Amino acid sequence: MKDVCIIGAGATGLSMLLLLRESGADMAKVCIVDPYFDGGDLARKWTAVQSNTPWSKTIHALTTTCPSLKIDSPIEPANTTALVEIAHLLRNLTKSLHVKRIQGIATRADYDTATQSWTVVTEMSGKEEKIVCKKLVLAPGSEPNHMDISIPSIPLEIAIDASRISSLVKKGEKALVFGTMHSGTLVIRNLVQAGVDVTAYYNSPEPFYWDRDGVYDGIKKEAAEIADDIVAGKIPVELVSVNDTSKVIRTSHSADWVVYAMGFRPRSTIQLSVDTVVKSSQSYDGKNGKLNELPAAWGFGIAYPNLAPDGVHWDVSVAAFLEHIKLQISDLLSS
Repeated sequence: MKDVCIIGAGATGLSMLLLLRESGADMAKVCIVDPYFDGGDLARKWTAVQSNTPWSKTIHALTTTCPSLKIDSPIEPANTTALVEIAHLLRNLTKSLHVKRIQGIATRADYDTATQSWTVVTEMSGKEEKIVCKKLVLAPGSEPNHMDISIPSIPLEIAIDASRISSLVKKGEKALVFGTMHSGTLVIRNLVQAGVDVTAYYNSPEPFYWDRDGVYDGIKKEAAEIADDIVAGKIPVELVSVNDTSKVIRTSHSADWVVYAMGFRPRSTIQLSVDTVVKSSQSYDGKNGKLNELPAAWGFGIAYPNLAPDGVHWDVSVAAFLEHIKLQISDLLSS
């Protein structure tokens, strides 16, 4: 029996491995499940995205939460980097850890109250494997939100990559973009550069809020510069509030494409149950990550963001995840 089973080997799952090792856990009694082990979505889907925080913040979070780590990086601390660099760093730091790695997709897990243990079932190429563990940690990542609109949609990971989007759309086509925060601004810029007529919808009082104005999680860096250009008229785009129903209907006519840049929802590939009774994996405590309907189970990362210190906002950065998980490790190992 394993002590801990981690579902997902993206940035959060790999961070969990580092934190468990730092906390003195027996790594031979830890297993991690993932279909790829390539560093997760940061490495696979969001390679074109620049981090919103300087490299020094990521390094500081790692060395503060895991003091034993020795990180020698050629990247200038003050620079921002592509998200893939963070994924590669975490993957390299965990490469030598002696944990059981199960390549596959976790399809279901059942908690047995009599034995106080989880049985996790994974599948890969039609073959199933079972692992029994005391604690379950979900770090499955997430997928972009979308709506049921009968217009061809462009996946967000393509729309934020200027080189990929330019090979998909044609000059003079019309695209709708839902969302004007960080990724939304990148999508707008890329589509306009490709010669597409863009209408962007926002669901807040104003289309843009900047970090420089003190707004929590406001846009910054490249996204802020793009928003400045939009406001100055340098990037032509029609901005429409979703509350203006008639204008939404009018501007959506004859659209060729739609892109959804309006947040994320947890990736769901696993059915969870207690004594074979199916339970929800979505209800959790934002302060400590504990899943409300499932014993000895936690959720971390972008699928389970933690409450910010102000108790109002949510933190969704690798540095924030490291600091949050660090606070829960002792409880996880002792529960």
